[in-house]
Amino acid sequence: MVSAGWLSVLLIFTVASAKAQDTPSEKTPAIQWDEASDILDDDKALPVNAVQPTPFSAIHKKDKNEFVIAPIPFLNPSQGWGIALVGQYIFTLKEDESPPSIVGGGAFYTEKHSFGGGLAYSGKLANDQWRVGLATGKATVFYDFYGIGYDQNKEDISIPLKQEVDFVGVRLMKQVTNRLFLGFELVGAAITTGVETPNAPESLTDKLVAKTEFVAPNLKAERDTRNDTFYPTAGSLLDLQAEFHSEELHDKTTYQTYKVAWNQYLQFTPFSVLAYRLMSRFAYGEVPFYSLSMFGQGGDLRGYETGKYRDKMMWAAQSEYRHRFTDRWGGVAFAGAGQLAPTVSDFDGAAFLGSGGLGLRFRIAQKNPVDFRFDAAYGDQKISYYFSVGQAF
Repeated sequence: MVSAGWLSVLLIFTVASAKAQDTPSEKTPAIQWDEASDILDDDKALPVNAVQPTPFSAIHKKDKNEFVIAPIPFLNPSQGWGIALVGQYIFTLKEDESPPSIVGGGAFYTEKHSFGGGLAYSGKLANDQWRVGLATGKATVFYDFYGIGYDQNKEDISIPLKQEVDFVGVRLMKQVTNRLFLGFELVGAAITTGVETPNAPESLTDKLVAKTEFVAPNLKAERDTRNDTFYPTAGSLLDLQAEFHSEELHDKTTYQTYKVAWNQYLQFTPFSVLAYRLMSRFAYGEVPFYSLSMFGQGGDLRGYETGKYRDKMMWAAQSEYRHRFTDRWGGVAFAGAGQLAPTVSDFDGAAFLGSGGLGLRFRIAQKNPVDFRFDAAYGDQKISYYFSVGQAF
């Protein structure tokens, strides 16, 4: 996790790129279509103007290639309003049964004057035997730092920060058996952090102002049985990650982060799905504040400003009921809870943080179920609003 803001913004214009799993924001899905499903003609797009929604089992399986190019507004508690200019191409190789691959890029600007851009490629090759990803970009992000730990963060006293990030990443994963993928990521980044106020205590400024460059290897394992890339209605995703930072690899400190996430999707009716997610993340060593576990990032949990609550240890659980009213429109209801703590043993007695809310979905692509989403979430004793692209998880 390189910063509190750049990754979640990158997700807006890559939608389902290789880093989408770190967002909710969000994350490299697989498709296993039900053999009993009806298959529509290859030259027909999803009938998005139908009065009644098309059953999930009747959506066509081929001819998924299409461009998605649009200016997209977004909103979140950390950055306020923003605009992203998105361009991406969703495609599958001819005679290949892999899930769709994506190549895209974009740029963004927010009302907090954060800005940046990047390019990304998420490829599924050789009938999904190989998954590769490339991403590069840079961003300047302004956000508020509230401190570390629940007791300090709940005081709602913050220091404005400016963080400049340049990054490049590469991913390579191989399917070894029965939808199990093993591989690695290699991320290189340069991060410069500064305090945007002269009134910050000198002792705190010394800890926050820093410049570092690093290369971080990330070992990954995935068990992916989801039946769709963008709108899964069945199956699950198990995601295991172990990321290593070391002074020998030019980082300022030595630390490790470990993450376990489980997403499950259950179809209730031809038009409704129950999705739930369990996630835990643990950090050990001299962890810089921007690499701590935090709520509000990647959909864990909506209703919290990204990075307001952060610590070394974190777990979160959430569920979401999704319903399609027509092929174009849908709605969701969601709820979740979690905890933060400096050590695993400190979870006992730590405060529970919860959130819940409602949302609308509007399909923006003709051949792929890519949704623009609006969510209203209650958490941290207030209501927060979100505009974004893609499902929360």
